[in-house]
Amino acid sequence: MTTGEWAIRGTAWLAMAGYFAGAFGLLRPRSRATRWGWAVACDFYFWHVLAAFHFRHKWSHANAVSHVAEQSNELIGRQIEAGIWFNYALLVVWIIDAAWLWFGDQSYFRRSKALSYAIHGFIFFMVINGAIVFAPDYVRWPSIAACGLLVWAWSTSPARARRSAGRQSWRHFR
Repeated sequence: MTTGEWAIRGTAWLAMAGYFAGAFGLLRPRSRATRWGWAVACDFYFWHVLAAFHFRHKWSHANAVSHVAEQSNELIGRQIEAGIWFNYALLVVWIIDAAWLWFGDQSYFRRSKALSYAIHGFIFFMVINGAIVFAPDYVRWPSIAACGLLVWAWSTSPARARRSAGRQSWRHFR
């Protein structure tokens, strides 16, 4: 494996490991470690995008579109050229979300449930695609386990129940 491939894969693996650590951290009461973890995971994804553009795509959007379309064609038998735009959207959404957590954690945890579900649902959708659908088997199976564990932890999270109850009681007093 070349240095470029190591850079691309290594930053992707670190971004995904950070994603899972940060996502699990967001289910717990607020902590500095969660904020750092979420920001560092986002940073690794940023570096992954830069590494891919530098080493694989030679700073060409057309090359990136072609590469992502070829990957989708190999997997599902259809070229989806818009796939690269989902990657760009992930980068923007994750940066905004990490910055919001970093600079406004009070409002971050008070934002509407629908907005949180939309943001984290989109990020999770992209993680599933990157870490399971388009990943090699040695990454796919641990990622399936981590995604399953994350869904279970989210669905049974006491913090989720407290936030829901807090929002309902807040609305009650308006």
